[in-house]
Amino acid sequence: MKRFAVLIGMLLAAACTYASPIPGLGSTNPISVTLLSFPGGLWQNGYPYTLGMSGITNPIDAMCDDYTHGGSIGESWQANITNLGSNNLTLTRFGHEEAALGLAFYREAGWILLQTLVTPSSAYQDMNYAVWHIFDPAVPLDPGAQAWLNAAQTEMAKGFPGVPFNDVFIITPLDQYDPNLNHPQEFLTIDPRLQSSTPEPGTLLLLGTGLVGLWRRKLLS
Repeated sequence: MKRFAVLIGMLLAAACTYASPIPGLGSTNPISVTLLSFPGGLWQNGYPYTLGMSGITNPIDAMCDDYTHGGSIGESWQANITNLGSNNLTLTRFGHEEAALGLAFYREAGWILLQTLVTPSSAYQDMNYAVWHIFDPAVPLDPGAQAWLNAAQTEMAKGFPGVPFNDVFIITPLDQYDPNLNHPQEFLTIDPRLQSSTPEPGTLLLLGTGLVGLWRRKLLS
């Protein structure tokens, strides 16, 4: 019986790590960022852009939210990191837009980014165009991108129930209002631990349910 209790305790501890901040990310600003690649060699293909970041061992996938600025492969710059769950957008590129709407824009974009965890990659381009359109209404939308934008707005109307915005980070160049459109853009990324091969929370929950079932069976036998 003690073994089952220990196993369940370990399982719950592992699941709780998903709610923890990333060590060194978001607490130490600024950090060094390098643009490593974008899919198919074309920035227009959208998510996922691949970034290297100081303090993070492996390359990470990121979504560009800045349609007008642009960078080149291999370019490095200094950036501030903002956790979307903090609701503090002082260091971001678009947080000042239309006052309180800035937070709404980032939440819509963050919700779309989080859906990449459970959406086939064939939809990624439409998802990124929807995000670009949120911050720049001049960005064209095809029906697929419009559907994602509509879905995000529907979730916003509901208040984004249960959406883990603490898992979304905004990567903003130090010169957040840089007028030079050839300089680096802003990106959104999901907690790198969720991008790894670590079991997803749903898998952990299923495993935990199985352990509880075995424990109850043992008590009844």
